[in-house]
Amino acid sequence: MLSPEELARRQHEIAEKRALKQRQRRKRLLTTAFLCILGAVLLFFSAYHSYQRGLERRRGTIAPPQQTAVSLDTQEYRRTHILFLGIDDKRDSASRTDTILLVAADPNTGSAGILSIPRDTRVYIPERDRWDRINAVHAYGGPQLTVKTVENFLGVDIDYYIETDFAGFSRIIDTLGGVEIDVDTDMFYVDTAQDLYIDIKAGRQVLDGETALQYVRYRDRLGDVALVNPHYEVYDGRVERQRKFLMAVIDEILQPSTLLKLPRLLGQVWDAVETNIPWTTALKLAFAANRFTMDKVETAILPGTSERINGAWYWLADPDRTQEVVDWIVYSKPMPLTAEVLNGAGIQGIAAKAADFLQEQRLADVKRVGNAERFNYPVSEIIVGSEKIAERAADLAELIQAEVLIDPYREQYVDVTIIVGRNFNN
Repeated sequence: MLSPEELARRQHEIAEKRALKQRQRRKRLLTTAFLCILGAVLLFFSAYHSYQRGLERRRGTIAPPQQTAVSLDTQEYRRTHILFLGIDDKRDSASRTDTILLVAADPNTGSAGILSIPRDTRVYIPERDRWDRINAVHAYGGPQLTVKTVENFLGVDIDYYIETDFAGFSRIIDTLGGVEIDVDTDMFYVDTAQDLYIDIKAGRQVLDGETALQYVRYRDRLGDVALVNPHYEVYDGRVERQRKFLMAVIDEILQPSTLLKLPRLLGQVWDAVETNIPWTTALKLAFAANRFTMDKVETAILPGTSERINGAWYWLADPDRTQEVVDWIVYSKPMPLTAEVLNGAGIQGIAAKAADFLQEQRLADVKRVGNAERFNYPVSEIIVGSEKIAERAADLAELIQAEVLIDPYREQYVDVTIIVGRNFNN
C-alpha cells in the first residue's frame, strides 16, 4: 500500500512522462512538416529554374553561369550569434551548464567563430546581485538568464540559444555515425556519485555517442581549464579537449556523405535540443550550409587564469585579451599574428629590433625573441603551419621582404616563426 506522499509522487512522474511524450510527438510532427516544406521549396525552385532555362533556350539566350536554382540574396543574411548550452539533464530545471559555447556564423562568407567559456568563469549576475560561476546561472533562470548574463559579460548581442543534455548529445553523435578523433592519452576515471565510468585508450578512433560523451566529460589533473604556458598563452584541460572534439564534429558534418543523413539528422537533432531559433532562420542557414568550410572556422578559449576567491576556485577572464578574442571570434576582426622572432643574420640585437618594429606597427604579437640555429640566412623567412596562416602573413612578408614557408609539422605555440635574415632593413 502506497502512502499518500508516494502516490502523489508516482502520479506526478506519470504526468511528467505523459507531457514529455506529447512534446516529442509534437516535435516529430513539426520535423516531418519541415522536411515536407523543405522538399516542396526545393522542388519549386528546381521546377522554376528548369522553366526559366526552357524559356531562355527558346529565346536564344542563356542565363549567366553564376545564377543558380536557389538565389541566396546576401542582403537577407547577417552574422548570427548562437549560444550553445550543454546541461546534465534537461528534465531537471535546476541543472547547471557543463558546456558553454558562443557561436558566430556568417552565411555570407561561410566563416564562423566559436568561443569556449569555461564553466567556472566568474561573472556578475545582476538579477541575483552577486558574483558566481557562470555554470550556476542556468539553475537560477534557465537558458534565458544564461543568454542575458553572457551578453552582459562579453558585451555581445546573442540572437538565439540551443540547449541539449548528455542524452541528446549522445544521440546526435550516433546519428552522425560517430566522430573520428585522435585520443592523446589513455583516459580512466570513475565517479560513482555521477554514475560515471570512463575507460578510453589512446589512439585514433571513431567514438560513438556514449564514448564521445565520456571523452568530453573526462577531467584530468588540469581540471576544466588551465593556463599551462602563460608565455605562449597555451591552454589545456577539459575545455581544450571539448574544443578539439567540436572541430572533429564540424569536420564530420561538412563531409559530403553527411548530406545523405540530413533528414534523419534533423529529426534526431530536433528531438535532442531545446531552441528558440525560428524555422525560417533555420531554413536560411540550411541553404547556406555549403558555404562553410573547415578553414573558415576559428576557435578560442576565453583567455584568463584560475584564482582562489573566498575558498573557491574560479576562472578569471583577462579583460583586455577577452576583448581582443571577442572582436576576432564574434566580429571577425583579425587579431595580430602571434610570433617568435629569431636572429638568423648573426647581427647583434637585430631580432629585438625586428620584434620592436612588429609590435609598434601591430603586425604581430611577439611572444619570444631568440637566436636561430644558424646565422647565415641571407633572406628573412616566415615559417607557418598552414596555408591559412600563410595568407594572413602575406602582407607582413612583403613588408619585411621575407619568404613564407609552410611546415605542417611545426610546433603550434605561435602562429609564425620569423627568422630575421641579412636583408632585413630596420
